[in-house]
Amino acid sequence: MTVLQGVLTSAGLVAVLMGLIWLMFVHFDDKNERAHAAITENIKAVDDRAERRAEAHRAALEAQRATLEAQRATLEAQRATLEAHGATLESIARDVSFLAGRQAEHASG
Repeated sequence: MTVLQGVLTSAGLVAVLMGLIWLMFVHFDDKNERAHAAITENIKAVDDRAERRAEAHRAALEAQRATLEAQRATLEAQRATLEAHGATLESIARDVSFLAGRQAEHASG
């Protein structure tokens, strides 16, 4: 084997080794890209689920707020009714007291 053949053989081996190393880098880079894409998709899915849960909680809280407002309005109406009943009872008590006084006057006189 001549010196030129030895140099060419060595250069060929170096080229093959460099090619293999390059393929390894490309392969692992591709794997990293796919892993990164999968992680990104998982994070997006988790974010989407969290957003849906948050929206469901907001809707539930809004429904509870509406229910509480309706209950408050009902209680205010009941309070007004009770006040009216109280006024009626006070009026009846005054009338009964007046009539009792008149009856006492009538009985003594």
